Amino acid sequence: MASLPLILLVICAVLAVAGAKGAKWKLLNVAIIVGFMVLGFGIGWLLGLWGGNMTIGAEAAVPLSLLLGALGGLGCIRRNKWREKKIALASGPEPNMPDGPR
Repeated sequence: MASLPLILLVICAVLAVAGAKGAKWKLLNVAIIVGFMVLGFGIGWLLGLWGGNMTIGAEAAVPLSLLLGALGGLGCIRRNKWREKKIALASGPEPNMPDGPR
């Protein structure tokens, strides 16, 4: 059952890192994805700790880690696209638009 979140995580992480411009943004995207994964693992572990059954925590930690890592990857992809759009708007009007974008 954990294969689908794992595939989603790998696809999102690869797209997030490959879509970043420069080593700084690639490393930052990896750090964000790993941070979200640690957060998901911590939430799963706390569920087991608070529930008094660490088996539940162990069963919840890995899927939450994978899903939150994929969510972090999707956020990085969105931020990459936003950054590219912001740079394109800052560079000035397109050649076929004399007044600039509206």
